[in-house]
Amino acid sequence: MPKQIYDVIVIGTGAGGGMAIKTLCEAGLKVCALNSGRRLNPEKDFRNHRMSWEMKYRGFGDPKTRMKDTPGFLNSEYNEGAWEHDIACTTAPGTKWMWPRCSAVGGKTNFWGRSSARFGDIDFKAASLDGYDADWPVTYDEMAPYYTRVEKMIGVASTVQNRPSNPDGVYLPPFNFRCFDMILQKGCERVGVPYLPDRIAQLTEAHEGHPACHYCGDCTFGCEVGAFFSSPWFLLPVAEASGNLELRTNAVVKNILVDANGHASGVAYIDRESRQEYKVQARALVVAASCIESARIMLNSKSRHWPTGIANSSGQLGRNLCDHLYATTARGYLPQLLGQPSFPDNVSANSIAWMPRWQNLQQAHEENFIRGYSVYPEGGCSEFPSYHDQIEGFGSPFKREIKRRYPTPVSLTVQAPTLPSDKNFVDIDPEAKDSFGIPKVRIHFQWGNNELQMFQHAKQISADVLHAAGGVLEYAAEEPEMPGYSMHETGTCRMGNDATKFVTNRLGQTHDVANLYVCDASVFLNCTDKTTTLSILAFALRSSDRLVEQFRSGSL
Repeated sequence: MPKQIYDVIVIGTGAGGGMAIKTLCEAGLKVCALNSGRRLNPEKDFRNHRMSWEMKYRGFGDPKTRMKDTPGFLNSEYNEGAWEHDIACTTAPGTKWMWPRCSAVGGKTNFWGRSSARFGDIDFKAASLDGYDADWPVTYDEMAPYYTRVEKMIGVASTVQNRPSNPDGVYLPPFNFRCFDMILQKGCERVGVPYLPDRIAQLTEAHEGHPACHYCGDCTFGCEVGAFFSSPWFLLPVAEASGNLELRTNAVVKNILVDANGHASGVAYIDRESRQEYKVQARALVVAASCIESARIMLNSKSRHWPTGIANSSGQLGRNLCDHLYATTARGYLPQLLGQPSFPDNVSANSIAWMPRWQNLQQAHEENFIRGYSVYPEGGCSEFPSYHDQIEGFGSPFKREIKRRYPTPVSLTVQAPTLPSDKNFVDIDPEAKDSFGIPKVRIHFQWGNNELQMFQHAKQISADVLHAAGGVLEYAAEEPEMPGYSMHETGTCRMGNDATKFVTNRLGQTHDVANLYVCDASVFLNCTDKTTTLSILAFALRSSDRLVEQFRSGSL
């Protein structure tokens, strides 16, 4: 019997893939979605308010399978099997890179930080302001309707702030500021820095059939009720209800197949459990496996038509890798809160406020760097008293001091975008392969001077804010976190109008292969001071609408 030919294969089920799957299925197209890992069961795989001492390894995970030099939640006992431990990358000499990959259905949307600010024309037209690199091939006015559709779909809590650099959207009521937020806000006023409710894709009231957040603080380990946006809660159920989706789990994509004309015709993948290779065919493909993995798949998709990887006539596939520099720019405590009653005020295991970009808004070079960064404040009564090693003593006096300081900790974290650089890129390692026999991607990356200047600037400003708030500064990072820590990498399949310089066009469609689209942050020209997920959703929605139009017009 002839093999089934789907309308579209979507590689990846996270933000971009999930949005594409939902949009295409709702339009009546038959979709085969490929996901490299298993499907999570919130009742079994999420934390569900369990405390660390209730777990076999006290929440830290099996020491035999722990990933080194990675954030704690990647090794958590609460989500075993969700994060990828089979390292699929190597690094070039001089490069350090952390590559957290979530293989579960929904990808990193199961556990993300939920900050959801729109990009604006200050981001899309940054090159016109400072002369560096190139403008995006879109304007804010073009993208605004897609941002609005996404915000209404997923629910974003915030306020209207009337800042041209941070366009306002359609919002649910914001999370209430806590005591430390109000104190830091006063410090920011004295220093001249904005301190505002973040735009956060977490529900402060019931929305589209999803309940409001119940403030358990377990978000980093997955929400068992769907009170913040994730693809498995908000997008995939709609696609499955249409009857047009076939979801294949544990499908590790090897490469994209092409027909006699070099057009995308299907995908070859390895079943994670049986290690057997399978092929699936479709009339069009959407690659949304995340920035580096999408580039890896496409670079590994070599044929006589595409000797350096599919859709790579420009030679730009894998180039221009960008990332967010993260670092703790100030950590300390607020003496005003010593001895105050403690209560669970760690609303979302993350910040509910932000200090949005205030640098270089009017002129390109107001500071000694171009473009700008944001800062995210955290504090209050987190589950574990991270300041324990700052307190001397033991026994009852030690415990009393822990409790006395419980409401007081605060920290500030910079999110600084890198600039595109010829030195930062990914290619295929000519020798190394992963456990499935697929060639690994090799990462070349160094922090640039511009983002390091932002880091130093942010340290000074953060110290000024903490002191102005009456706080005590105890720590500031000497070095930023390892590249890759942010999980916000962009740029390996950049969009642009010139087919000789860009991999995809302004709609995310590859210039070389008309039936191949890319729907993740790899199409972004660079990082901005904002996080990427909301924009991935908006651009993926736009690309998917275009793909539906092509099917309806018969051009595919």
